[in-house]
Amino acid sequence: MKNKTVSSIGEFGLIEIIKRNFAKINYNKNVVARIGDDSFCFKAGKNTICITKDMLVENVHFKKDWITAKKLGQKAIEVSVSDIAAMGNVKPKYAFIGLGIPANANKKFIQDLANGVEAVCNKYKMTVAGGDTVKADKITISVTVVGITKDKIVKRSGAKPGDLIGVTNTFGDAGAGVALLYKHGIKYKYSKEERALIAKQNNQTARVNEAHKIAKYLTSLTDASDGLYISIGLLTKGSNLGADIYIDKAPLSSSFTKIFKDSKKQLDFALFGGEDYELVFTVPKSKAKIVQKLVPQVTYIGEINSSKKVKYFHNGKEKKIKYLGFKHF
Repeated sequence: MKNKTVSSIGEFGLIEIIKRNFAKINYNKNVVARIGDDSFCFKAGKNTICITKDMLVENVHFKKDWITAKKLGQKAIEVSVSDIAAMGNVKPKYAFIGLGIPANANKKFIQDLANGVEAVCNKYKMTVAGGDTVKADKITISVTVVGITKDKIVKRSGAKPGDLIGVTNTFGDAGAGVALLYKHGIKYKYSKEERALIAKQNNQTARVNEAHKIAKYLTSLTDASDGLYISIGLLTKGSNLGADIYIDKAPLSSSFTKIFKDSKKQLDFALFGGEDYELVFTVPKSKAKIVQKLVPQVTYIGEINSSKKVKYFHNGKEKKIKYLGFKHF
């Protein structure tokens, strides 16, 4: 058998190797969510502790010309907090920050970055508890967030046949914003709608409040950091079930549809754009109206079934979908 490269197996192939090696290792009966969920969670007395880590790497997740240092600091915290929100009614409490930085980095850049981190930590009443710094060729920010709850967490597994698949807010804006920046750069005179799409890319907000309101009604939950298509796959695979998805019901913003009028592009950005950081979840039909009343921005786009296959429908007709999203390797 030929040795395969990481590029040939992709990000999720790499994660599968890690899961095969470590996910089943459990020396502690208090562990309640292991490798393969949005956060690692364990019981500690009456509380459940959830821990997650994310990394932002220059020229992979961001370009310095496209985002201010303060916005970058804010984003670094928000994307990790989003994984905490994806576990349900969990409060983010502590952040540990690893920073790889070139030796010639501007002092003001570092101060602005710290100001961004501070602003988001203050918003969530989080404490920066420590971290590490190291010299690096490119800016790399590694953030670990610790959250705490007394409630039952909501994992990616747990969906049941007949559950509805719901999402918060809209999809495609962040991916569309990146596409605009790649096409025109930062000096282009963007329209109001185009600026809104770019802002969504640089101003992510974790859906903590929404998760806290609806968590107790949900059967499974994740966030849409890698796009709607991936998120649906995580919930169905995690629950060993299938789903029918009605992609014409996927919510799109008015800014997005004004700029991208082609239905194919709308579909591609909504499914594969990534970095929307919205919630994707399943809920019993009997609780669906309650959830939508608590969070009016919820839209139902599909239903779980026992087929173990995910089928996509557009205007009543089944549509074959091929993954077109970002690949790390």
